[in-house]
Amino acid sequence: MAAYGENLGNQIFVTLRRGEEWPPRTCDVRVRYEQTVGDVKAAAAAALSVPADKMQLFWHGKELTPGYDSRTLLDMNLHTGFALQGYDLTAAPKYWPPVKMTSEGLQVQD
Repeated sequence: MAAYGENLGNQIFVTLRRGEEWPPRTCDVRVRYEQTVGDVKAAAAAALSVPADKMQLFWHGKELTPGYDSRTLLDMNLHTGFALQGYDLTAAPKYWPPVKMTSEGLQVQD
């Protein structure tokens, strides 16, 4: 049996908003530094019962497009306690704060 906190990995919080529904749903997932953004999405999809391809996640105001899925937590500098915000695209998203399209995907407006 592992000691408390041993081998559990990083705790990353994922919050999804679905359309006009309130409050948003939040889960925490445990992933290791060598795991990928795609692994975080898969774990959050299982915890929130939302298909991974219907989750639109943002980190530091930037959309985590499928191009990020193969990047590791270490590559992205994602650590325990960090949070990803996003939208459950099974309903039309109501973006707040507003977003704008850039060449790298959606970006939260300042």
